[in-house]
Amino acid sequence: MKLRFDSFHHTNKSMSENPPVGDETTPLTRNFDVAAPPSSAASTASAFPDEPSERTYGRRIAQTLSSNGFCGAVLYGVTKTRNKTIFIPGKHDEEEGGEAESNIAIVEPPSLDKGWYFFEHIILPRCYANQEEFKRGRKYARSPPGESTEKTRLYPIWDTPLEDMADFGIGVGMYFHMVRFFGVVALLAAFISTPSINFYRNDYSPGGRDSIMNPLNSNSAICTTTSWKACPNCSISDLDTWPTKVDDPERIIEGVSSDGISKLVFIAKNECQINETFAMANIKTMFFYCAATLLFIFLQRRVRTRLDEGEQTTSDYSIRVKNPPRNAKDPKAWKDFFEGAFENVHVTLCTVAIDNEELIRKLVKRRKLLLKLRNKIPAHIKFKTEDLETMIRHCIKSANRNKFICFSNPKNIYDKVKKIDREIEACVGQDFPVSSVYITLETEEMQRKVLSEMIYPTFNPGIIDRKFTFKGNALKIDEPDEPSAVRWLDLEESNKVRIIQRICTYSATFAILLVNGVIITMAREVNVTMSALTIIAFNILSPPLVKFITKFESHVNETSYSTSNYIKLTLLRWFNTAIITAIIAPFMYTAQDGKYLIEGTRILFTAELIQRPLIQLTDWQGHLKRHVLAPRAKDQRRMNDLFSAKEYSVGERYTDVTKLLFLTCFYSIVYPKAWYFTAAILFVYYWVDKFSVLRSWRQGSKISGELSVYSVYYLLLCLATYFVMGAYYFAGFPFDNACETGETVPAYYEGSHDFGDGVNFIISAGDKVYKFCSQSLVVEPNSFPPFLSNVPNGKEWMSVSQLQFLPIYARSCVAISVLVSAIIAFRLLNRYIVPLFSKVIKTQGKVMGCSFSEVDDIKAYIPQVDIKGYELPYVMCNTSNIDPDLIGWRVNIIGNPGDFNLIDDLPIVLKATKSKKFLIDDVPAFSQVMHWPPS
Repeated sequence: MKLRFDSFHHTNKSMSENPPVGDETTPLTRNFDVAAPPSSAASTASAFPDEPSERTYGRRIAQTLSSNGFCGAVLYGVTKTRNKTIFIPGKHDEEEGGEAESNIAIVEPPSLDKGWYFFEHIILPRCYANQEEFKRGRKYARSPPGESTEKTRLYPIWDTPLEDMADFGIGVGMYFHMVRFFGVVALLAAFISTPSINFYRNDYSPGGRDSIMNPLNSNSAICTTTSWKACPNCSISDLDTWPTKVDDPERIIEGVSSDGISKLVFIAKNECQINETFAMANIKTMFFYCAATLLFIFLQRRVRTRLDEGEQTTSDYSIRVKNPPRNAKDPKAWKDFFEGAFENVHVTLCTVAIDNEELIRKLVKRRKLLLKLRNKIPAHIKFKTEDLETMIRHCIKSANRNKFICFSNPKNIYDKVKKIDREIEACVGQDFPVSSVYITLETEEMQRKVLSEMIYPTFNPGIIDRKFTFKGNALKIDEPDEPSAVRWLDLEESNKVRIIQRICTYSATFAILLVNGVIITMAREVNVTMSALTIIAFNILSPPLVKFITKFESHVNETSYSTSNYIKLTLLRWFNTAIITAIIAPFMYTAQDGKYLIEGTRILFTAELIQRPLIQLTDWQGHLKRHVLAPRAKDQRRMNDLFSAKEYSVGERYTDVTKLLFLTCFYSIVYPKAWYFTAAILFVYYWVDKFSVLRSWRQGSKISGELSVYSVYYLLLCLATYFVMGAYYFAGFPFDNACETGETVPAYYEGSHDFGDGVNFIISAGDKVYKFCSQSLVVEPNSFPPFLSNVPNGKEWMSVSQLQFLPIYARSCVAISVLVSAIIAFRLLNRYIVPLFSKVIKTQGKVMGCSFSEVDDIKAYIPQVDIKGYELPYVMCNTSNIDPDLIGWRVNIIGNPGDFNLIDDLPIVLKATKSKKFLIDDVPAFSQVMHWPPS
């Protein structure tokens, strides 16, 4: 198969209507001087060629390497033999049984110029090159995918303001705001905790810090000064409990007195104590973080409103009817109802979504089968869905010439198509009920007027004006998500089914959580590095696993789907990263140098700083597809598929931030340098994610700001965790379970003791006797809150500073826990309980003066479905009654919007099955969409 990097040669209408994007002055193109086929359409120069500086780095690399003979041959398959134009004129092929010339097509070799155009103009987001907007902090005006009437450019990475990131969904803009805000907070918290860091470095351990294995751990709670104390009541069995391992350094040792009669037991005592400076620095840091978190929550709504006001979206003009009459399928009837019920209201668009999930899934399955069949047809044969028998013969003959072309039997695929055709034919004529209705009004004022009049409390509706009832039904309405976020095949699922689905998926999530805990514990039995690497691996594998589980749930929109992903993923990552680490770390080894708690924590922070940015920036899968596999694609469609990119998950991004903050809040008392790590990681997250959104990831659904609302609950839990764990860790110093009794050692303990392996010490007369006492209040019953009165084993191990400041830590812990519980309860009450008894209208910001029809780059609620292997989603309704620009993507090198419509498959199926059924308007098989532009 020959590759072309030349300018576009259009051989059909859909290609000729769209300007190509080749630049004949580039090294990439000069290396491929290919003549067009005879009688082909003349090559047309692009109306808006991309300047070299406006291309992605990947495209520039491809152009540079393709100019090199060796690299061009190895990477892109550039050879003189591959550089010949393949041209098969339309003629009768006797071997093919004298078939019509229309079955023979000019071979259009795949062009990498078109592939890069598809990647840069369809997959990646773009803005208008000569338009700027300065409202509400905005700078660039986003263009629709495939825009060719005006010059566009890629969003600049460094110059794009945070407000413009909301062009990809309010949830995306809120994410970047959250990362930037807490990045600054973490840096300031690091500065405030500097006294704690310096204390650990200089004053904490009398023996100095030079012996610590990793320098990054020198500013932590690791104690390098220990001594052995007589402990007659101690026993080896005190250590022989999980999670302590048999090969851990001994903290309790047994021996025999010099006369061989008395048993001697000794316990290792950490000679490190915290002081007032440390206590005050931590209190300041904790209350600063508390104030910052509450400030973020307070500002969140304002930021969300500002981002929403900066962009006019379809949801700003629309309402969704959640309970329409099941037979109310006429869009005109809905238009008449709303315009009759309200004065000065104009319905611009109406989408009546039909519950035809069974039919759509069968049509999608049929399309996937046709794609498999199409991939087996020789390149010069025009694929015709209405003549599959002829297509099968071409594929079989091709397979006979080369057995390796068809890996599966095309006849089996054809039989599956015929079977699914019969199933589709059986669905035709069914009276599909209405699932939802989307009404788009001409102005925001109209939308808010309808919302204010037609939203009723669930349990206290009062007297409903009859003019607001549709055919006697009181309608339940709300403001919908963006059109790209609607999950059209899940609209009809009942609440009972959704609840059952959630129970099953969350049960599976907790099962995975349990398995993860067991495996991480087993890895900890090897060493802490292995457990840290296992945690990192689970954090990488968790997103696709959670995504797979969540696929079994039904969601009305992508925001709900992303939120469900977010909740599950957060549970897994919090447990994997912080909670299980604390559970499996032996308490007596908290301050131990080596492969224990603090070293494991450092590994997690270091990996977080390196691992995710490295994976995202290298994008090895994307580069492999675009630079190695795409040049070897057999046709343009498959090449474009390889130039596609993965769609990013906003929920996963939120999870990364809350996981990092949770880990920091959990361990910052014993590892205050975590704040510096967190500030650096969030700074890297901000720019790496921004680069990925603008240069690597596929444009996804516009997620609303609801996802950021759920993040507040996790931020509050992080805050409570900080104060609770801060109090318990503060009480647990020096983490050795050794308490002085006040008694002096018996005479038989006196003398020099040598236990080998460097363990030798002297017990002198007058030395104090110690006892084993549990300093880990977390595992002690009735120890919350950790007031001195609730300490079960007395306070013998505590320093003067601990006795002085622990009551402050305990009171703060209680106060913040109560505050967090009250805020969460208040928000949940307002969100779920108040709407049951009073009217709540959820709209953001002030009314803008622009009408729907005046907004550029705005979409209608057009039912669509993604089918793997196709460049664009397939429409599931008749689009003849709407403006094509409202579909969401413009005419481009792929084809017209009409080329991607599932409704065109139904007449073909009925003809193939020789059905006597026919389609009638009164019993529509697909959703109905009507457009009434204002006169």
